[in-house]
Amino acid sequence: MFNARPYVQTIALPGGHHCLVVDNALAEPERWRTLASKHAAQFFVDPHAGYPVRRLELPGPVLTAMDVFFSETFRDRMGFRRVVHGQGWLSLATAAAATPSRASSSGSGQGIGVMSLCLFDDPGLGGMVFPASLFPGDEPPLRVEARYNRLMVFDGASWHAPDIPASGVLADDPAQGRLSLDARFTCRRRLA
Repeated sequence: MFNARPYVQTIALPGGHHCLVVDNALAEPERWRTLASKHAAQFFVDPHAGYPVRRLELPGPVLTAMDVFFSETFRDRMGFRRVVHGQGWLSLATAAAATPSRASSSGSGQGIGVMSLCLFDDPGLGGMVFPASLFPGDEPPLRVEARYNRLMVFDGASWHAPDIPASGVLADDPAQGRLSLDARFTCRRRLA
């Protein structure tokens, strides 16, 4: 599913976190757009996502492959020691986020690793934005631009949101819209 031996770029985020970026992450990215188009009628509105989105839940074998890639490539770099639970979706954004959010809180000694992979060609549909805080006047937010088949992995404790410009043209068709392959892994944090 993922390309072997990925080159991982590290981008420092506000608050001491970082975003790990891999270009050309999937071996066959077009396969996922085709799959999303085939199942477009099964996408559902996810009211808990933190931004307006329709999603298609990933089957167990796909989530397992993402878990293995996350664990082998990113988990240790993010200060996590093991995955406790995972969720994954094909996601189709329907509007820009009203405000950035954090991943749902996890238990004591836990954190959430977030993976988001761009499956759209138009970089104008936006990458990810990471503000230092939600207060106006603080330092400008850091932006990681979108690229087709670009994977962004970060700690869900960072404020984040899809960086969809107000003028962005979003489509209901997965072949044309802001389609991403997303996963969240609840992990135990490494002991200090």
